[in-house]
Amino acid sequence: MKSSRICSAVLFLAVAPALPAQVAQEGGDAIALLESVAKAYASGTDSFRIESIIDSTTLTELRHDWNRTYRTAIKGSGNLYRIEVRTGFGSYVQLSDRTNEWVYQVETNAYIKRPVPADWPKFPKVMDMGFNEMRQAWQQQQWLEETALGYKRARMLPEETLVIDTHRYPCFVVRASSDDSIHSHDKEFHEEVTFWIDKQTHAFRKILRDADSYVMVTPKLHIPMRTETTEIFPVVDFGPQSAPEEFRFTPPADAKEVASLEPDWGGPPPEHPKAQMVGQMAPDVTLAGPDGKKVALSSFRGKPVLIDFWATWCGPCLLSMPSIGRIYADAKGSGLTAVSVDENSNAEDGAVYFERHHYAWPNFHDNEKAIQKAFKGEGVPLTVLLDAQGKIVYYDFGGDEAGLRGAIAGLGPEFASLSDAGTKAPESARKR
Repeated sequence: MKSSRICSAVLFLAVAPALPAQVAQEGGDAIALLESVAKAYASGTDSFRIESIIDSTTLTELRHDWNRTYRTAIKGSGNLYRIEVRTGFGSYVQLSDRTNEWVYQVETNAYIKRPVPADWPKFPKVMDMGFNEMRQAWQQQQWLEETALGYKRARMLPEETLVIDTHRYPCFVVRASSDDSIHSHDKEFHEEVTFWIDKQTHAFRKILRDADSYVMVTPKLHIPMRTETTEIFPVVDFGPQSAPEEFRFTPPADAKEVASLEPDWGGPPPEHPKAQMVGQMAPDVTLAGPDGKKVALSSFRGKPVLIDFWATWCGPCLLSMPSIGRIYADAKGSGLTAVSVDENSNAEDGAVYFERHHYAWPNFHDNEKAIQKAFKGEGVPLTVLLDAQGKIVYYDFGGDEAGLRGAIAGLGPEFASLSDAGTKAPESARKR
């Protein structure tokens, strides 16, 4: 299995939502078109197949770097998945056959085998460049959805037809810049981005980014740098009919099973946040809703509360959000309250994301990070669990579904079944 199957010439089409009439007929409203693209990606949460080819060139006066990366991410039913990358930093395959998770490193011809973890797929907390590409491949669906919603202004360019693997794709073309972004950015950074959007599927077929930025050698020494990145998407399919063999792994006869493929940088990985508040009473912070109404955290006393600190720009946050949905679906009937606290620049971003993904628990906004600071948080994602008296009983990075379920199960007999539910929750229960 030393050869990768990423460069498949088989192409799939997604079912796209209807565009506004003006966009469909004239391609006249770039922002409405990008919103339609986001809806197409939002519809693909439960199962998808996305393949991409990324070429990146970096230039300074005395430096010229080029690299290419191939990514494939396939999510099947339940906890079936396959992730595959080929990079200049190594090639990897990671998949689940529902019973075991396999991770294979091609160049070393080594693999690990372990029971499918509850927080599947499992990535190292300290990653090398190859594992970082694996995580980015898995997060493509969420990242592209957020990319489509990242601009307050954009403009239509003349339509073009792209040819990818001999297939012709009529495309809308949209251009925007970092000045049009809804997110704040460094004054020394400027980017022009062009999107080619498949007229039939409303998926991205190509993204071109031209950026002027810098290499920070020291806080005071910035070397000007220009980067050009082209990303091609030969395959974008939501609801794919994946063959069973996609999720099977047979190690090569000469492959070696090892205990770990995680990088060793000479020290232990950060297993938990530095601040540990387990056993302390939660600070009585005030939560601000999108409607401006304020709610004291102490008003939830009498019920256990799950708090999820997150942001739409945080890939690991979006990746762990479905697990919060599964847990909430399983535990809300027993009395668990869940709240999310976002750290977006704009208050409406979190509300829009929740609405688009049909998450039913309340989300609050914390642009100044006052609430997270009160909880001594150092970043997102951060998950905190309070018991019914307001005492912190769980405090950790987001994404550890098994650990969080175990903590909730320990709250009382009414929650005992939580530790056994795990990934057995049906797909329909992930967002309620």
